[in-house]
Amino acid sequence: MKFSSIENKLTTMFGKKDNASGYFSGDKTPKTYGWKFGKRSEMKMVGIEKRLEEVTRRALELSPVDFGVTCGLRTQHEQNQLRAQGKSQAKHSRHQDGMAVDVVAYIDGKVSWDLKHYVTISDAFAKACKELDVPIRWGGAWTHNLNEHTGTEAHKAYVSLRKSQGRQPFIDGPHYEIPK
Repeated sequence: MKFSSIENKLTTMFGKKDNASGYFSGDKTPKTYGWKFGKRSEMKMVGIEKRLEEVTRRALELSPVDFGVTCGLRTQHEQNQLRAQGKSQAKHSRHQDGMAVDVVAYIDGKVSWDLKHYVTISDAFAKACKELDVPIRWGGAWTHNLNEHTGTEAHKAYVSLRKSQGRQPFIDGPHYEIPK
């Protein structure tokens, strides 16, 4: 496939031609995209650990996919509600310690839950956590920290590992945390 074909596909996927061409630029300086968090995302980051906030902000700058924060610090009551609704399996979440965030991808201003966008966002988190020297675990690759792999590599390795174990991978694409 020619580069122009890849660029055209990325332009379609991300909606902005300058975002698509920069996605594969060989430039040593990481391309930034000019995304900014809205008021809701800013409010959701209140109370999270400072290093996690810095990584999340840097990831937004580096991501060709716009995203917002949907959850940061969480109370025990909120965690209990999520468990009762079947939206969480954990009795105690890293969110309760301010050590986790959940994000949502925006494509052309609309929410997307397509995993491919979360893999792309995870690549930006991987770059950010390496730059800032902060270990980050992604919900799309529970066994492979992003400071040691790209998001794409980590995801493929995690899925492969789980399948080799005869187990179903548990994918929580919007979730990022500082591991214990």
